[in-house]
Amino acid sequence: MQKIVGIVLLCFSLTYGIEHVDYGWNVPNTPIYIGGYIDAVYDETQEDSFLFDDIALLVSANGEHFDFLGEAEISHLSLDGKSNNSADLRVNLERFQLSYALNDENQFTVGRFNSDIGYWNQTPVNILQDSITDPHIIRHVFPKATTGLMYKNSSESDSSYSVTVQHNKDIGQKDESIVADRHLALSYKREYDDFSWRVGGGFYREIDGLESRYMGAGIDYQLDNFSLLAELFTHKSEKGNNKPYSAYIQPVWYYSERQNFVLRLERYNDELLGANEGIALLGYTYRPLSNMALKAEYVYHTQEPLDRFVYSFSVMF
Repeated sequence: MQKIVGIVLLCFSLTYGIEHVDYGWNVPNTPIYIGGYIDAVYDETQEDSFLFDDIALLVSANGEHFDFLGEAEISHLSLDGKSNNSADLRVNLERFQLSYALNDENQFTVGRFNSDIGYWNQTPVNILQDSITDPHIIRHVFPKATTGLMYKNSSESDSSYSVTVQHNKDIGQKDESIVADRHLALSYKREYDDFSWRVGGGFYREIDGLESRYMGAGIDYQLDNFSLLAELFTHKSEKGNNKPYSAYIQPVWYYSERQNFVLRLERYNDELLGANEGIALLGYTYRPLSNMALKAEYVYHTQEPLDRFVYSFSVMF
């Protein structure tokens, strides 16, 4: 318990005791920034209702052609000092990536990075999202993170595509998402003034040798006081236990600069989980500061006994 209190006090002292430039603290006379975030969640269906869902340290550096990003985190830390129900605090390497831009159009990324699939997966930090909980797609259809190589091309101003290849062990720890040692993915995105769409798909092999394929599409519509995000994916495994479909649509109303309301309607069929159900979510977010978010949401399930209220406090420093 003393360790947890110490971590929290340190993070809050950093939050209010440093001068922010974008985010974090700039190491003097270097391009290196050090920061992080805390995400505390109260979920009444969990064994430990109150958790520090994430306590993370971020390190980044930007150069003329090179960009580096590292993120290490402790997840699901309960008040009794356990992480993922283990007495040993386990630090997971969420991201450890180095990007090299050949020019304005071509970029290579190597290391462990967010898989360039879908919209939701490109915003993994809770404080930047409009809800607390993730849709089914994120942890059950494709690998959330890839340890490998990605090439991205944006030769046209309104479109881009990427190719991702992994043929090695994942350097992150096994968590609630899919962990693969093989991953091949393709993604294409097209942008307009207020609207964009993207498609993607790929193949992956989990560490137990099970191979699967997936594909999907999504749209994103952004206005000053309203946004709409929707995605649909399908998944097929070589040994059955498929996910024939997983989809959601999420409108967000920005009531003011600091407040927004979110509605998410979701439907999925997951043969591995034995679930074929719908989910409805209604949530509210208040941002007293640009680096802080207070959220509350009610989640309703048509099949699983998981109806509940969820609350969170997130701060980035």
